[in-house]
Amino acid sequence: MMRRIALAGTLFVLWVLCVLSNGWTQSVGSVSITSPAEGATVQGPIIELDLTVNKGARGDGVNLYVDGRFESIVKGDRFLLKGLPAGLHRIDVRLATRNHEELGPAATITVTVE
Repeated sequence: MMRRIALAGTLFVLWVLCVLSNGWTQSVGSVSITSPAEGATVQGPIIELDLTVNKGARGDGVNLYVDGRFESIVKGDRFLLKGLPAGLHRIDVRLATRNHEELGPAATITVTVE
């Protein structure tokens, strides 16, 4: 009888911990590029980049890459990308922590600058 009570008590404690940890766990976050659209042709050399950013529990900003090279840290949901030469370019954004550790959520588009 005591074993059953102890087992039931242990299972109850584990269940409570699972419920509480799920309630406290926040999402990793997300990031998307809302403008320009994938495959768009844009007038350069300044491009307005609009983002939707959900920082989640650890996110602080977004690391921006152009053609595979780090360009800037973006803290808001809008960024003016300056000086892109004419041609096809790949733009990547990656959610990152305050220490610039990339968390995983990312978005990529390609645009043609005229």
